[in-house]
Amino acid sequence: MHHKKPIIIGVTGGSGSGKTSVSRAILNHFPSHSITMLEHDSYYKNQDHLAFEERLKTNYDHPLAFDTDL
Repeated sequence: MHHKKPIIIGVTGGSGSGKTSVSRAILNHFPSHSITMLEHDSYYKNQDHLAFEERLKTNYDHPLAFDTDL
């Protein structure tokens, strides 16, 4: 049996730039393929230890806002 190598497509951009729309269009274009979509927005650093007012100061577009290792 021949296994194909996975293809990884990274879609980047700031908040509201259309990343999710483009990613879903790619996903919908290949309905018979096995595709997994990982959304980096699901991996923000935990800020439970901060007061709400402090959380409001976070720049969620900055790479340091994400727990990429997770």
